[in-house]
Amino acid sequence: MDEWLTIVSRQLLLYSLPVLVSLALVVLLESRLTRTAIPHPFFAIKGRGTWLPLLAAIAFHRGILIALPNSLREGVKPAAVRFCAHCLLCLLGFLLFSWSLQNQESIGLPSLQHWWVKVFMFFNLCMASLHLLPLPGLLAGECLAKSALGDLINRWISRKHSWLVLMALAASPLLDLILGAYVVFPIYASLSDLVH
Repeated sequence: MDEWLTIVSRQLLLYSLPVLVSLALVVLLESRLTRTAIPHPFFAIKGRGTWLPLLAAIAFHRGILIALPNSLREGVKPAAVRFCAHCLLCLLGFLLFSWSLQNQESIGLPSLQHWWVKVFMFFNLCMASLHLLPLPGLLAGECLAKSALGDLINRWISRKHSWLVLMALAASPLLDLILGAYVVFPIYASLSDLVH
């Protein structure tokens, strides 16, 4: 139990800042590009869909990290903006990570900033890949919303309760086995190889 608590505490310290920064920037970009005002400064991290899936992933030691920003609008265009924002932030994380590798200390462990930018890159890659799932609020889900499959999905998962599905997915090994094995981990390995 002590070992589990130590790992979870360390991961919370490591993941919290990159996740906060990522979610805030995604909502800022969504606000700018969809011309929608942000109701209050903490709007991006308000909601169960933000923290419960992330905490479930950390608690069960999953490889894929997910934390949905509180979206400003529904529909394909806002979902596409969020997807593109995560892709851009992943590339920014990649550039910062490669810069941190070239400017790290000659001895000892790399600085905390080095690990933060690595998580920043990885988290945004996970979030961009998550948009391939046919769930409400995600790009694939919004594109399918008007189809017969979309009607079936909307019947089983309402927007209000989609965080429950995401939390169950985050706790299960499904995301690691499917999204991780075929999309996230190969892309992440390629990005890491480019830097070394």
